Amino acid sequence: MKSILISHPYSTRRSLVKAEGKYYIDDKGRKILDLESGIWCASLGHNLPEIKEIVNKQFNSLTHVAKKLLPDSINIVGEKLLEIADMNGKCFFLNTGSEAIEFAINLAKIKIPNSRLIGFKNNYVTAYGQATKPEDTIDITPCFKCTKSCTPVCSVLNNKIQTNDIFIFDPFCFSRQIFIPPTKLIHVLVNEIKTKNGLLIVDEITTGMGRCGKWFAYQYFDIKPDFVVLGKSLGNGYPVSAIIFDQKIVKSVEKQNFMYYQSHQNDPLGYQIAHKVIELIEAFNYISQVEKKGAFFLNLLKNELCDFQSIIDIRGIGLMIGIQIDKSINVEDIFAKLLRRNIFIGTSIKYNMLNIFPPYSISKEELKLSCETIKDCLLS
Repeated sequence: MKSILISHPYSTRRSLVKAEGKYYIDDKGRKILDLESGIWCASLGHNLPEIKEIVNKQFNSLTHVAKKLLPDSINIVGEKLLEIADMNGKCFFLNTGSEAIEFAINLAKIKIPNSRLIGFKNNYVTAYGQATKPEDTIDITPCFKCTKSCTPVCSVLNNKIQTNDIFIFDPFCFSRQIFIPPTKLIHVLVNEIKTKNGLLIVDEITTGMGRCGKWFAYQYFDIKPDFVVLGKSLGNGYPVSAIIFDQKIVKSVEKQNFMYYQSHQNDPLGYQIAHKVIELIEAFNYISQVEKKGAFFLNLLKNELCDFQSIIDIRGIGLMIGIQIDKSINVEDIFAKLLRRNIFIGTSIKYNMLNIFPPYSISKEELKLSCETIKDCLLS
């Protein structure tokens, strides 16, 4: 069939007719195990009956409202997000992570006009706009093997944090590379930002809502962000995102009578789906499950693939795992082999990595099968 869409250069066409739980299903009834949760969005699984029930309910009652006429139910969802983020402030719901990042930057610049936006090198935080053009970046590659004390004047930080800087970072993803920054580095950075009257925006679009074994990845560092940005898993495939921001930001914004115009901001359909996602994560104890399954799978991969000279590293946290392979093997070839065996896996061509972001409900048996199949495809 001739394509009428601009698509990924390595896109593979299959006659998919539905998705259910952890699987895509084609027109011949074949199930494809989804190890990437769509585009990391369907973290609880595809087409969940509980989510469909919310969609039907809202379509029959209230899906869209004017921005100056909000239902009381939005407070219930907002208060829940503030509770699990351990923040005192407010929430705002949008559609995509990229626009939520942009909105957070706009709010930060209202609080601190003429501020600089800075971040870590190779932190992908949005598809467009301000966040793609930071004034400065910090390359923390040397920090992963550093054993020295972390200080603001070291060769990496080099006093890069200036007064009134806005620092934005995605804690672990690093454009699919899945790096875990040293806690001591993050503490020094955050202390510098706070001491110099700056603001901290944490991008939890990929890492949040349980993906890393905690509600939010920043909770591993015991830090207090000024903004937390959510997307992807918040709607489990439905396009809803959110910004949680601290009370001091709220006061600055309200004092200036700031207005924001987006057609689907704070829509009941989106935030009610987000509320159901939170309820399901709690009901199935997914935070603990992700931590345990992730540790199990990471150890399994390291043990089973340790003899492959082509593998540079296997790293991850929770159910966010990457296998970095040297250039002797093209990861797209591994992708194709796995797909022929009805397993769908993520890839990063730039870094020659296999990316594994499976639904939280994946079983240990399915993780074992995935490991065995990856091993077979590397051998063949």
